[in-house]
Amino acid sequence: MDLKPGGIPHPHDYKRFLTRIIESYDSTIIRAYCKVRFTIININILHIIALCLRGKRKVLDVGCGFGLLGCYFSSLYPQIRYYGYDLNPRRIDMASRAARRLGLNNITFHCQDACTMKLDEQFDAIMMVDLLHHITDDSKYALLKNCALHLAPDGRLIIKDVTTHPSLKLAFTWAMDVLVTRSYNMWYWDENKFLSTLQQLFDRVDTFPITDWLPYPHIVYLAESINRHSSSVCS
Repeated sequence: MDLKPGGIPHPHDYKRFLTRIIESYDSTIIRAYCKVRFTIININILHIIALCLRGKRKVLDVGCGFGLLGCYFSSLYPQIRYYGYDLNPRRIDMASRAARRLGLNNITFHCQDACTMKLDEQFDAIMMVDLLHHITDDSKYALLKNCALHLAPDGRLIIKDVTTHPSLKLAFTWAMDVLVTRSYNMWYWDENKFLSTLQQLFDRVDTFPITDWLPYPHIVYLAESINRHSSSVCS
C-alpha cells in the first residue's frame, strides 16, 4: 500500500483514502455525517471538481463546514495551499484538528461569514459546495461579485449546487436541508438564473449536470474570465 505524506493512503486505493479522512474526526456523529456526505458528493462530482482545481495553487473554500472536502483535496493535491472559511467556530475547530491528524500542512481554516467575508488577496480558485442555496438572493449576488474580484487573472470559480428540477428531487433536497439546518428558508436557483448571473461577472461559464441514483439534482458550474488568459477548461 502506497502512503502519501502524513500516512494518507494514495488515492488509487479510493476506499481506504476516504476512510482515513473520515476517521480523522473525533465525533462518531461527524464521522457518520462524513460518510453520508461522501455518498451524496459522489466520485463523479469529486472528479469534476478535482479536474477544475488541477494546476491551481491557492484555493479558497467558502462555506467549508467541517473541512471534509478541504482535507480531501489537500490530500489529493499536496502542492496546493487550501483556505477554508466557515461561520461556525465549532466546525472550524473540528476541521483544524482533522487536518492536523492527517498531517496536512497545506491547509488552514478560518471563521468567516460568507455574506460578510473580507478578502485582501487573490486566489487561483474559489469553490463553493452546496452553499449558495442557503443564503438570500441579495447575499448571493454580493458573494459572487466578491469572489470574481478576488480571483487571479487565470482563476476559476467552482460552484456545486442543486437545481430546481425535477420537482420531486428538489422536494427531497429541501426536506434534507430542513433536517440538517433546522430552517425552512432556502433560496434555490435554476440553471438559467445561475448562468445569467455568472455571465455578468465572467466571460465563460460551463455547466456539468450530474445524474446518479441519489435523489439530488446536482450541478457543477465552472466560471472563468477567458479574456485574461487562454487556458482551456480543466486543462
